Amino acid sequence: MDWIVSLNVTMYMYAEKIGLVVISLERYFKIVHALVHRKYYRKWMTVVGVILPWTMGFCTFFIPVVLSTRAVPGQCPMMASWPSEGVRTVRTDVYSIMQ
Repeated sequence: MDWIVSLNVTMYMYAEKIGLVVISLERYFKIVHALVHRKYYRKWMTVVGVILPWTMGFCTFFIPVVLSTRAVPGQCPMMASWPSEGVRTVRTDVYSIMQ
């Protein structure tokens, strides 16, 4: 059960980083391009800004880990049991980009 907690914490950290980027971009456009922001900014954009970080955090971390983890009866499950070298390389690249 500890790996589930670790997985969730890591996913939340990804979502937090993406959320800060979304908030920073929105603030930038609101301050630097105030008239355009007031004219074109809609409520649905706020909803997307709230949902996007959580969706991205889920897709970039949770799904690959769950799909690449296998449980072996009688052994502790590993979080990084890669079926091939290619999958491990892609996962490592995504992880390094997100940090």
